[in-house]
Amino acid sequence: MYNSRTWEKRDYPRLFRVGEAEAMGISRHHMLNEKRCPVVMPGVRMDHNSPESLRTPKWADDKWIWDSLRLRAAVLKFPNVFADGATAARIFGWPLPLRWMNDHLYLCTTDRNLKIRVPKVSLRRTQHFMPAGWLDLPVLSPPEVLIRLAAHLDLNDLVKAGDAGIGNWHGPPQMTVGELTAALQRHIRVKGRQKLLDALRLIRPGVDSPQETGLRLWTIQVGLPEPTVHPQIETYTARGIIEPDLGYEEAKLALEYEGDLHRESAKQWTRDIERDEALVDAGWTVLKVTRKTDYRLLEAKIRRKLGLQ
Repeated sequence: MYNSRTWEKRDYPRLFRVGEAEAMGISRHHMLNEKRCPVVMPGVRMDHNSPESLRTPKWADDKWIWDSLRLRAAVLKFPNVFADGATAARIFGWPLPLRWMNDHLYLCTTDRNLKIRVPKVSLRRTQHFMPAGWLDLPVLSPPEVLIRLAAHLDLNDLVKAGDAGIGNWHGPPQMTVGELTAALQRHIRVKGRQKLLDALRLIRPGVDSPQETGLRLWTIQVGLPEPTVHPQIETYTARGIIEPDLGYEEAKLALEYEGDLHRESAKQWTRDIERDEALVDAGWTVLKVTRKTDYRLLEAKIRRKLGLQ
């Protein structure tokens, strides 16, 4: 479930159980030195003087690094545990509401006798789940993770997570709609089942960002026709086929979400200008959307262009 284009090797401090420190050549003095061997979780520390190279997503930030370290520490201390729910979603790189972007570790296991009493760690014991491996990390399979999230996310956030799983946000898709549908059929009784069914009808492949998903869902919620995700538009430029974020082909109307990165990167800014010029040259109208856009005005523009007023 990984691709060589989306991960790289990075150095991490080696993890060790406190009881194994002496065998690793780490004295008690060094082990208790918080700068060299800080605690990852009770009973497990990391040694900054002994790095190991591990596969890491190219997009990984410090929060992802800490999530992965705590997950590895949990596995070291409690074998046969897997990342569950929000933790697995963060490992996959899916977008979540801020309340779930924390350092709480959600785990699951098939061991009915396992108990974990560690701060900021929750364990779910179950016999019904499909484990998977992602960049050497033990996680639930992506469809199972989305099913677990249904009990905690609203419909829009669930669709954003689903779009991320089957889209191109951080590399190749991690699952398909078919795999998600099959997983849901295996779970007859699941909290949020109707919400999942509703999400399945709204999840689309090929989406590149949560903002793009949010914009598409907004059009549906205000009663506009659903735009096509990345319509293919033939142009006479060197770039050939251009795929705007969203588009209404018959009206030749493109919607482009411009995030902060588009303004901060000179290269991206130039590419955006060239793309928009090519679209206009092909007879299309381009509407730019940002986090400061007046959506009432945007809706009026779209309705006017689609002839709905």
